[in-house]
Amino acid sequence: MTNTVDVKEIEQFSLLSNKWWDKSGPFSALHKLSNARIEFIKNNASRIISHKNLEAKFLEGIECIDIGCGGGILSERLSRLGARVTGIDASESSINVAKEHSFKSRLEIDYKCLTTSELLRSKKDKFLNKFDIVIASEVIEHVNERKIFLSDISKLSRSGGLIVFTTINKSFLGILLGKFFAENILKVVPKNTHDPNKFISPQKLSSEAEEHNIILDNFVGFVPTLKINNILKKEFGDFRLSSNIDVNYGAAGIRL
Repeated sequence: MTNTVDVKEIEQFSLLSNKWWDKSGPFSALHKLSNARIEFIKNNASRIISHKNLEAKFLEGIECIDIGCGGGILSERLSRLGARVTGIDASESSINVAKEHSFKSRLEIDYKCLTTSELLRSKKDKFLNKFDIVIASEVIEHVNERKIFLSDISKLSRSGGLIVFTTINKSFLGILLGKFFAENILKVVPKNTHDPNKFISPQKLSSEAEEHNIILDNFVGFVPTLKINNILKKEFGDFRLSSNIDVNYGAAGIRL
């Protein structure tokens, strides 16, 4: 059976799994992206949630899956906003870190070391068409067999559910900044984290998603702010939402 998992990439993430919650470590960029991801999700949540409920815990009671959850950085944010979260990842060591951290944080998150296809085959279709929100954040650029992955996402979502992606644009700037600059100059992500051949443009992602009844119609860029600690030292701060989708971007839409 065809597998969406890139074994070499999973092995690399597993080797770094004890660093997931180190905000100055190899996953620092994901921590800096966290607020912007939540803002993007909230901006699109009004499609499935009443505006009057878009308050502090605006995901209260919402069934949400975080695909490629890693150590649980995004899953925990979603849980604190009231969502009933399922987090899946192909790295067992990352899932173990996520479970331990959520236990210490007193959060109830259902973590599973499974791929999307394995989840769909488990528990007699328990997860088929289950989720109100399906999130694949910084993961589609790491999978093999993208069409199978998109098909799985469509099957996990209920009809009318919200689908959210964040990824890197397959553009000149996306490859230059998202791969070579980030890994070799800024060193905000470990070397060999990304394969530019797996980057995808917003247009292509939209086209491929539509083949699986996912209509992506909201795109936004994620741009890092410049943080100056002193005259001689500059570094990137948290990401903010932007109209510039040349490098990092989010895509959201509805599953028909």
